[in-house]
Amino acid sequence: MTTFKWFIIGVGFLGGGCATVANTSAVLSKTPSCCKSPADFKYEKLALDKAVQLTLSDESSAYEFASGKSYFKAYSLPVVKKETTLRVRSWATGSVAFETEKLSQLYCPEVTFLDKNHQVIFSNDLIPSPAKGALATGWRPSFIADFEVPSAATYVVLHSRPGGYGRLATRYTGGGAYAVGSTYVVERGGEPIYHPCGPTADAEVSVVPKTNSQ
Repeated sequence: MTTFKWFIIGVGFLGGGCATVANTSAVLSKTPSCCKSPADFKYEKLALDKAVQLTLSDESSAYEFASGKSYFKAYSLPVVKKETTLRVRSWATGSVAFETEKLSQLYCPEVTFLDKNHQVIFSNDLIPSPAKGALATGWRPSFIADFEVPSAATYVVLHSRPGGYGRLATRYTGGGAYAVGSTYVVERGGEPIYHPCGPTADAEVSVVPKTNSQ
């Protein structure tokens, strides 16, 4: 790790304005629940093999789920005859360089599948894994979490589990250099970078054929 890299980290810390997991959780706790039940949610349509942006922030709707209050986004699932996987690709907030956990939160999704009557089929949450192979696209390192879509599911809600905030997703640097905003980061290969799970999300969601799962 070079002096140059540490200088970049310091600049990011002073100018990034990113909140800690504790701070974002405190804001969430004061946000009123939007709805009486999932039947009141607004559902956006998902199409097979088409990713859509998923952003969760203090401007998002919140709801008191069985696992706790969370920001959320709700979707209607595509009607297909094949088995499918719900894929959530997440990017760390703030810089992706070497830094403290304060600047590198990651969305660790909890998904709740609902039937046609908006009744819960099941919920599950995962710590995403670093994207590999053909899924490791783009200049920003991303993390993948895949969930099998139940055949009876009509809707899915993307949220997070407050009890899981602070858990760490880990990636290892591959070496090389890249830009983060207006800064230039040089990485040494094979070093771990930790991202704590938090209530906000910079992500995308898609429904893909089950054979395409990571």
